[in-house]
Amino acid sequence: MKFFLQVMLLCLSTAVVAQTQVSGTVTDTNGQPVPGASVVLDSNTGTVTDFDGNFSLNTSKTPPFSLTVSNVGLETKTVNVSSATQSLSISLGESATQLDEIVVSASRFAQRIFESPVTVEKFSLRDVENTPSADFYNGLANMKGVNLIEGGILFSQPTVRGFSDIYNEGLVQLVDGMNNQMPVFGFAVGNLVGPAQIDILSMELLPGAASSLYGESTKGILFMNTKNPFDFPGITVQYKSGVTDQDTAGSNEFHDISIRMATKLSDKWAIKATLSHKEGTEWSAQDSRHVVNNPGGRTEVLNDFDPNRPDYNGVNVEGEQLYSSAFQWSQLPTVATSLGFPQFGPLLESLASISPNYFDEFRTTGYSDYDMFGDDTYNTKGNFAIHFRPNENSEFSLQSLVGTGNTVLSTGGTRYHLKDFKIQQHKLDYKSGGLSARYYYTKEDAGSTNISQLMALGLQAKQPGGLGQWLSTYLNTYLGGAAIGLGLPAGSMGLVGLLQNVAGHIQGQAAAGVDPSTLSFNDLFGGSTLPYHMNARATANAGRLQPGTTEFGNAVNELSQISGLQRNAIGIPEGALFLDVSTVNNFEIDYDFGDKIGFGSVLVGANYRAYDINSSGTIFNDKDAPFKYYQYGLYGQLTKDLFDDAVTLSASLRYDKDEVLEKGNITPRIGLMFNLSENQNIRISAQRGFRNPTNQDKFIAYNQGSFTILGSSKMSLDKLNYAVGLNNGTPHMYTGDEILNNAVDIQNYEQSANLDYVKAETIDVFEVGYRYNSSNFTLDANVYYSAYTDYISGRDVYVPVYTNTLTTATDAINAGNFWQFEVDSNLNEDVNAYGGAIEAVQILSEGLVVNLSYEYNKLDYTPSAAVSGDEVSWNTPLHRIKAGLNFNKGNFNFGANARYNSEIDYRSSFFDAYIDPNTVIDAKMSLKLPSFDSVLELGANNISGENFVMLPGSGLIGSTYYVGIRVDL
Repeated sequence: MKFFLQVMLLCLSTAVVAQTQVSGTVTDTNGQPVPGASVVLDSNTGTVTDFDGNFSLNTSKTPPFSLTVSNVGLETKTVNVSSATQSLSISLGESATQLDEIVVSASRFAQRIFESPVTVEKFSLRDVENTPSADFYNGLANMKGVNLIEGGILFSQPTVRGFSDIYNEGLVQLVDGMNNQMPVFGFAVGNLVGPAQIDILSMELLPGAASSLYGESTKGILFMNTKNPFDFPGITVQYKSGVTDQDTAGSNEFHDISIRMATKLSDKWAIKATLSHKEGTEWSAQDSRHVVNNPGGRTEVLNDFDPNRPDYNGVNVEGEQLYSSAFQWSQLPTVATSLGFPQFGPLLESLASISPNYFDEFRTTGYSDYDMFGDDTYNTKGNFAIHFRPNENSEFSLQSLVGTGNTVLSTGGTRYHLKDFKIQQHKLDYKSGGLSARYYYTKEDAGSTNISQLMALGLQAKQPGGLGQWLSTYLNTYLGGAAIGLGLPAGSMGLVGLLQNVAGHIQGQAAAGVDPSTLSFNDLFGGSTLPYHMNARATANAGRLQPGTTEFGNAVNELSQISGLQRNAIGIPEGALFLDVSTVNNFEIDYDFGDKIGFGSVLVGANYRAYDINSSGTIFNDKDAPFKYYQYGLYGQLTKDLFDDAVTLSASLRYDKDEVLEKGNITPRIGLMFNLSENQNIRISAQRGFRNPTNQDKFIAYNQGSFTILGSSKMSLDKLNYAVGLNNGTPHMYTGDEILNNAVDIQNYEQSANLDYVKAETIDVFEVGYRYNSSNFTLDANVYYSAYTDYISGRDVYVPVYTNTLTTATDAINAGNFWQFEVDSNLNEDVNAYGGAIEAVQILSEGLVVNLSYEYNKLDYTPSAAVSGDEVSWNTPLHRIKAGLNFNKGNFNFGANARYNSEIDYRSSFFDAYIDPNTVIDAKMSLKLPSFDSVLELGANNISGENFVMLPGSGLIGSTYYVGIRVDL
């Protein structure tokens, strides 16, 4: 930190005093001001217009020189500056200049999209203001190449080129240069901590790998840039209110209010504060259909399934613990002993070994996610900044982003209810000429976050007599009913007779030549034992806590305040509270030499990041101590024009190292742009990207009831001592070595899973693109091919526990002497994808612009027979079509977007399902009232009203209708 401050002070001391000040106003052909227009002098100097189209720019250069002025939907104009103090009046005509937007993400310096060596998309200030989406962040769904996964009305994830989920690791999101990744989860949090609409300046998207300049990124980087108070002073208030309409939850109100206050205290100081709050009702998740878990394959969702059946497993029902045939066999010797016949024990154990699947599996009765947590949601956030410009070439800024709220995250076989979570980021930033340096600090506090599965298990434990009483009642009622069904007397003698009948059935069929492993309890009755199960469930449920009662509410409140750190003898947490207070310290510095080095434009940089991850043992293997480690990276880039500017070469190289992992990552990128003419070019690029395992991939050790999600870093597994109750109820303490060495495939028990310590995944991407830009038409097209190596995936494995009598994996698993783990590990197979996108933008008449795009993304991956239970989470439609129009006449604006997604074979750690094709239409009208400095809006999302799904297991997405007003003071 000391060195960092010394560098900034040194650069400040050598700054140059301003010589030239240029100011002016940018308007369109109707004389209306153009806010957010880019005014650029060179790669290091530029500004944007404020709400009234005004700008001011200081530079040490002396005239004459020229400025480039541009804005989306308007022409790009070059303006000559001839005097040291000059006021300009600039009018921009209509033009389809989407590809002439200024971006900085592609090469880390300002350039036109048309000049970018790789594909880059921009969501400009005008796009933000005109988007029909009630939440501007959801407007990203209409951007070329983006598939938006809506996990709720507040939490959405933009994904590109597949391999995506709501748990969207690999796509990096930077807010004013700060990575807003949640440290404990390892992925960006959407816009839960980010700008309000009235403070957003633009968003830029780099789809695909971007590691050569930005470090770990395999899926893309989204840049969110806010408004500088020097360029955008004033007070703005915005209020939106409306209703969400959903088949499940009906109609519910929502409210969204924000205020931005910014002012220039002087030519050197400016401050701003932005506050926003949104509240409403979540897209309610009340899917009670049955889920079938197929070992090694996708889950199936069944529509017609009686929830009273023994193996019921509801989509949005939590806590249904599975009790296998092996578990039931393990209980029968105890039953026989309690009845006074201990001599039955050895016989029952031998029968269990030859007919392991004899009894029907059954599950405990779970609780609805909705009954436990309801559907209220809110998000409150702020952005505060102080800016200091000692001279025209330098700027300091001190910025804080804070956010809190309630929302839902569906992943890892359950739903995390993020309640009153708190994320804060604080940044010190310095820019001067080609130098850029920043330090920022991220702190994450899970607040009162609860895990749905643990809440349900806790509620079961709190019923009278606990879960043991429920099991005892169920088994006794079930076996007693079965005995009576065989004509045996009720009570103890009937149970003894039942055990004798079971033994006689298996032994008799075996003597007759029937394979005893194919026999079932149902065969003994010549039909189904379902009625006995249903009666047993009804009897056992009579004593459980009932939703809606005072006792149920009190139990939920109590469990919500008990952390998962408190565990019983077999490792099941006794409370639902998820603890997390984790921090990240990040240092970055880079220098753009520009053309100062003769052989081309050169940029170099470095970063250092220190993690302190602390879940207090509630989800990570960190009960004894937090995980602390560091990462660092070094990079450089060369850009050079060749053959009289006919070809532009861009080459970059980066090295990154993570302390937890054995090896570092080298990621090169090379790009060639062939300038065919002034308005068309071809770009070719090849690059490597990487993604380090997330903190969950490294450190998680979370028992979610029926299996354990386990990170597989050496740092974690070396100290793992993990208590669990095996499938037959036997307590066992696993070590990391035991899991790595004994894990087997869940379909072939004698096939080793060949697990190893998790390492970084890499991706090699080859891309070709074409751009065309004329006065009223633009076209952009690209195709890509991606090849992943060491793809990180959740591997489902069984880990048998061997004894003197259970010496093989098959014997141990058949006896229930095992536990299932979902281990985050690397696939030893090729995982590839390819696709492309094309978009055309056309001005049909003055004020009317239309666009049309088509996207194709294809997974190229076939798991080998030796691998089962992996989730590559492709989760993107094969075909996507998007269309939009925007009409502007004076103070009136109308915008509409339509998007079509083909069917998606969606796979995730929550559960798998096919998502039907869907078409969504959004529209908005807005009217400016210049006399009142305000804008009125009326909009609707998903106008058809047909509910659809983007994330299986989350609520159906319905329609949103809203009105809004924005006032600029």
